[in-house]
Amino acid sequence: MKPTTNKAASRREPPPLLRALREARLRLRLPEWRPDGLFIGRALVVGALLLLMALLQTTLFSRFRPFGAIPDLMLPLVVAVAMTEGERWGGIVGLAAAFVIQSLGADTVTLLPLLYVPAGYLCPIITRLYLTDSIPVRAIYTAAAGVGRALLTLILLAIHVQSFSLPQLLWHVVLPEYAATLLLSAPVHVLVHAALRPFHKSRAERITTL
Repeated sequence: MKPTTNKAASRREPPPLLRALREARLRLRLPEWRPDGLFIGRALVVGALLLLMALLQTTLFSRFRPFGAIPDLMLPLVVAVAMTEGERWGGIVGLAAAFVIQSLGADTVTLLPLLYVPAGYLCPIITRLYLTDSIPVRAIYTAAAGVGRALLTLILLAIHVQSFSLPQLLWHVVLPEYAATLLLSAPVHVLVHAALRPFHKSRAERITTL
């Protein structure tokens, strides 16, 4: 007589990253939105940071250009908010950042949501599964997302510029933009951490600071 096997038990468990993505997708579907005071305050602070980075990028750094290029301040902002508040905030802020920066006419890139949203959504999940939130980890995420931004810039330049030289585009456009973004990413991370830190204090700590 052949031993009976349980098909459900014999199935292989999905990888941790895939399982975490499924759980995060389920959390997004649940009606957990509760507009309490902390939520509203956090949303106002994140919105203010979003507008501040957009204004700096479109005004100050359109004239003062580190390495001769306009830095992408939205990219480290999305990564910083995602690492501090989680994947739901990261994905929403990534989409909002792409919309805001394009509505202000600071960038002709129409593929920014394909970069900002995955960056804001995946960074906290990968950290929760495999890494620990730290300064080096955030720097790695920002640098990796900057590579994605450089590829987008290169693709769009190749589409819109009929006659171009790849070394010239890399040397005069892509690499300066990448270096400028990394140069200013640290102050953006520090500002986001300082602005959102009060929302992660306990009630006793908030009363003590008052």
